[in-house]
Amino acid sequence: MLLRRADEHGDVAVPGYTHLQRAQPVLLAHHLLAHFWAFARDVDRWRDCLDRADVSPLGAGALAGSGLPLDPAAVAADLGFARVFENSLDAVSDRDFVAEALFVAALTQVHLSRLGEEIVLWSTEEFGFVRLADAYATGSSMLPQKKNPDIAELARGKAGRLVGDLAGFLATLKGLPLAYNRDLQEDKEPLFDALDTCARSLSALTGLLATVEFVEERMTQAADSPANAATDLAELLVERGTPFREAHAIVGGLVRQTVERGVPLAELVANDPRLGPDALALLEPGSALRTAYHPRGRRSGPRGAPARGRPCAPRPPADLARPLTWAAGSGARSTTATRRPSRRTC
Repeated sequence: MLLRRADEHGDVAVPGYTHLQRAQPVLLAHHLLAHFWAFARDVDRWRDCLDRADVSPLGAGALAGSGLPLDPAAVAADLGFARVFENSLDAVSDRDFVAEALFVAALTQVHLSRLGEEIVLWSTEEFGFVRLADAYATGSSMLPQKKNPDIAELARGKAGRLVGDLAGFLATLKGLPLAYNRDLQEDKEPLFDALDTCARSLSALTGLLATVEFVEERMTQAADSPANAATDLAELLVERGTPFREAHAIVGGLVRQTVERGVPLAELVANDPRLGPDALALLEPGSALRTAYHPRGRRSGPRGAPARGRPCAPRPPADLARPLTWAAGSGARSTTATRRPSRRTC
């Protein structure tokens, strides 16, 4: 869904933030794909986690195997396991696969939480970057004008729950001697809770993203603020031979004057002999996104040169576009999606 929405809004600018302060304009597609790559890493982790869990413990007995003529390898093959346990004591006491699944679920939920937090912020009147569909928002029991981003807030709030599932289970494991102890039955409640919660959150946010309206005019207006070009002005001075430390101070002083004296930045830039009228092109709307960009977001061409194609165009890795059989709950091992996604795209 992130790939689809990024492709739909590939040319729209939005302010990029650090410390929740406007920093530099970026493409909305670039922003959405930042979340995509976090989830792509989660897919990698789920695959690795499931691979390590694919070990049959049958035949380990209570701790030391069995004197009966059992064939653990044949049983494992019949049941579709990839491997057989190597040590019976470890097979009985091992719950690493549960702890790892809880970690991957918790980190996936943390990524959902960060996405949810941005939806919450962007839907406020102060930002006004998105409008939520009625199906994914609620009203207030008292305030008639309210449209609350409850789905995004719940996805954010569930992250603490899953982190708690992980921390609680690790605390259960930390003092257990080999081999089996009844404490290990405590693995099921946090695992089932984490998987169910993460799956519901993924489904809910997918629906929210599919229906959210991006307010392109508001995003573009915010991205085109002259102050967002401060870094471009400093880099222009660097290209003219000024050390960056000095260029940083020069441009910072100009921005400070716009705040303290109320003088437009364009006027200050035009009258500064180190910048001059030629630098005003960098303050024009969309200027920062008309330069060529490296796929990781850095310019690769001369300042002001036209971009070669759409910067940071979303290109879905083919293997992530295929449905995974384990994700569909079939229980079968996937044989079609084994390559890791390329990190060459943005």
